[in-house]
Amino acid sequence: MRQAHPVIKNPVLEELLRPRQIVFIVNPKAGTNIQRHIRQSVDQHLDHRMFTYGIWHTEHVGHAAELARKAREEGYDIVVAVGGDGSINEVASVLMHTDTVLGIIPAGSGNGLATHLGYGRDMDKAVRKLNTASVQTIDCGTLNGRPFINLAGIGFDGFVAKQMKGSNWRGFLPYFLQSVKAGLTFTPHTCTIQTEDRTVTEKCFVVTVANGPMYGYNFQIAPDALLDDGLFSVVIFRDVPRWQYFAALPSSLSGKLYDEGFVEHFTARRVKISCEGRPFVHVDGESIETSGDLEFEIIPKALRVLVPS
Repeated sequence: MRQAHPVIKNPVLEELLRPRQIVFIVNPKAGTNIQRHIRQSVDQHLDHRMFTYGIWHTEHVGHAAELARKAREEGYDIVVAVGGDGSINEVASVLMHTDTVLGIIPAGSGNGLATHLGYGRDMDKAVRKLNTASVQTIDCGTLNGRPFINLAGIGFDGFVAKQMKGSNWRGFLPYFLQSVKAGLTFTPHTCTIQTEDRTVTEKCFVVTVANGPMYGYNFQIAPDALLDDGLFSVVIFRDVPRWQYFAALPSSLSGKLYDEGFVEHFTARRVKISCEGRPFVHVDGESIETSGDLEFEIIPKALRVLVPS
């Protein structure tokens, strides 16, 4: 149920002024634990003249999607995902092709999409940004029919996602250490990547199909990717000595990753990937199990999102 407006107590005035209805869907197990303070942050920093609000907590995997569907059915104008990229994926998947708007409060480990949109990593500042944010309509992608908002792909990053799945140790250091370990043990697969106008067969360390440009912590895997251009940016890391990947970290932080000799990139609306063996796959940073070919499709103008001014 919605809470009463904390500022406007007169029901007639509340109806006349018609504040927007906003609900925060909170993943209590997200990476950084800052979400424990979400109620205090909302009480202090949300403009209560503009919004009436509710705060709902998830209790199990998939619950964020259920709550987002409930919020949509109850007529909430804005549904805010409080968590990481996986929580955002769950909520956004339900809001696609509707008038309900997605908001984001970053509380995950990496927060790639939130960082790119301008929410930052500070929860109080992110709540304040909701007050002046504007609505933009962005593209989404699908992998074998499963929606993703930011990034999906196969290879090394999918392997890291698999290793981190279920871990309670979150944050930059665990991801960095796991990435170093994975970089030394991961075995690349030979893949065939097909688009509308090309076919590439390579032994690939990474194949990323990007709607947005970055993983968390400002690592830009696809610096040219735009969320609203109707195109994927496809990024391939060819198999080279491992030290070259680690040496390229500064390039990924500065938006110059495409200058590295082992990187191939192009744009596409549809992508089909066939691999020898069974590759490690992730969708918005979450490890998933698949079989057979991987088929990606861009869905233009699929999701309304609050973007900070």
